[in-house]
Amino acid sequence: MSTPNTEATGKPTPIAGCIIFVVILGMVVFLAGIGWYSYHENKGAIISISELKKETPPLASTADASATEALDSKVDAFSNAVKAGKRAEVTFTVDEMNLAIAHYPKLKGFRDTLSVSEVTDTTIVSDICFTVRAGFDGLRYVNATMTVEPVIAMGSVFPIVSEISPDNGNPVPEKYTKELPTFLFSEYRKDEDLAAVYNKLSKITLSDGKITILSDPKMPIEGEIPENVDSEVDRALALFGLFAFMLITTVAFLLWVRKRNKKAAE
Repeated sequence: MSTPNTEATGKPTPIAGCIIFVVILGMVVFLAGIGWYSYHENKGAIISISELKKETPPLASTADASATEALDSKVDAFSNAVKAGKRAEVTFTVDEMNLAIAHYPKLKGFRDTLSVSEVTDTTIVSDICFTVRAGFDGLRYVNATMTVEPVIAMGSVFPIVSEISPDNGNPVPEKYTKELPTFLFSEYRKDEDLAAVYNKLSKITLSDGKITILSDPKMPIEGEIPENVDSEVDRALALFGLFAFMLITTVAFLLWVRKRNKKAAE
């Protein structure tokens, strides 16, 4: 007697269920393997470039009222001109940039984290102390010198991190330097209170130890956000795709089991 072809009669077969289960199990194992490898790789890299002791960069004093008033006047004049649709230019020295960090609430995230030490004709050099987490082992600190090349992209300032030199002398993986622009400045582009000015910048120039920012409505807003700024988003989308596939296959398997049990009951 020949074995009945259950697939031809429309009834579910155990083999099909096993195949779906194996596919789901394979995806789970694959994702778990990636997670385990990434966790230990990132943990080791973070430990190598960080320390347990926090070396806080110096914070400028705001005790001199005349200095803060002069900074406010300069910033307000530039902001008002930009909002009015006029051509405007503003220049900051190293001391003024550090005073701005200490003075303005919008920049409080940089306090105890970043202090500008030098402006060359191509880069801005800063002393940094970024808080990081090495897996589940608690907080550590990246005490280092950071060199950035500021550019205008989509009307906003973005820093291209060209070098990070930890105090312990260990090299920083390239992927971390690429992710820092997102960490440093992306939130300011999304700040509605700053958008009227911060998203209308045209050119940035470094010279004589100063940074000059130009806003000119006659100049087209050029430049795309650098690819390395979006690397974190691309990685997140890839991870989302993997989890979405796992979810879809899991749901398909559960629906198959439900259908099989229903037919078996009949």
